[in-house]
This record gives sequence, structure tokens and C-alpha cells, in this order.
Amino acid sequence: MLTTNKSITLTGNTTIDEERVVYYRAEISPNDSRINQSVQNQELYDANKKECRQDFADFTDRVYEIEDQAVEEIDDRGSEVE
Repeated sequence: MLTTNKSITLTGNTTIDEERVVYYRAEISPNDSRINQSVQNQELYDANKKECRQDFADFTDRVYEIEDQAVEEIDDRGSEVE
């Protein structure tokens, strides 16, 4: 029996002086969500922790918004979002 699931992938970056410092990735699905960050340049990250951490907080807030929208769609339809 085939079972399929739909998920949403969201990515983001913190860049400083046109260099990627942190990469963010989230995968959102009706049953599971994950948020990850990967520091790409430790030296720039250490020098700009406040900005990087704020960007991660903003990214997380955006993920939560999308999760809430997906849950509302599921509740409205009475089934998983396709």
C-alpha cells in the first residue's frame, strides 16, 4: 500500500559582508517538524553572534507561522494537506 506525505522545506541564511555565516533549514510536515542551523564560518559567527542568533529566532518564528497555517488547513479540510 502506498502512503504519501507532503512536507514544506524552508531554508535561510545569515550573510555578513556577502559571506554566508549560518545556514538554516526547516522541514515542516503534518506529523513532524525539524529546525536546524549549520554554522558555515565560525569566525564570523563568533564576531556576530547577536545578529546570527536574532536571525535564527526570526527564522524559527517564520517556521512556526507556516506550521500554524498548515495545521489550520488540515483542520479546515479534516485531513492532511496534499
